[in-house]
Amino acid sequence: MDRHGVRYQFEHRILPQLFFEDKAQFIGIILNDKDVLFRVIDEIFSGEEVTNPYSKDDFTIEAARIAESVMMLKIIFPEPEEEPLCYCSYLFFNEKFEKLGYYCIEKGNEEGEFYPFVCSWTPEGEHVNHGNCTFEDYNDFFRCADIFMEKEFGLSRKPQISD
Repeated sequence: MDRHGVRYQFEHRILPQLFFEDKAQFIGIILNDKDVLFRVIDEIFSGEEVTNPYSKDDFTIEAARIAESVMMLKIIFPEPEEEPLCYCSYLFFNEKFEKLGYYCIEKGNEEGEFYPFVCSWTPEGEHVNHGNCTFEDYNDFFRCADIFMEKEFGLSRKPQISD
């Protein structure tokens, strides 16, 4: 496996699987140990005998409550070199971990005018493409949050009314 393969496995297979299978424990570990993501990917690089070009500082975690019972965890990855590697992933979950969503903001391609893709992974391992987004005005976050809230709770934001 090469560098691209290691990153792909980490971002698109290992993290979604850990999230869907271990839910609360996975979230707790990430929130309490900010370097755990680097150690996991570093172990994969070592196991594949591929040089790890990243450092601990290349991985960032942000957490927020986005609704009364809904939390969001954002994992920021190193700048993706090529598609479909990720800029970041958004993990959404309710307090009882009954409603889960794993979304990736993937590097775009020429066909999509290099706009990032909003994609998601299902608990069954299915990859779903939700179209493109931008990073302007937190569009990437809002696209993921809107998809999750509508799918899991049947809620959608009211359209903005302009004067």
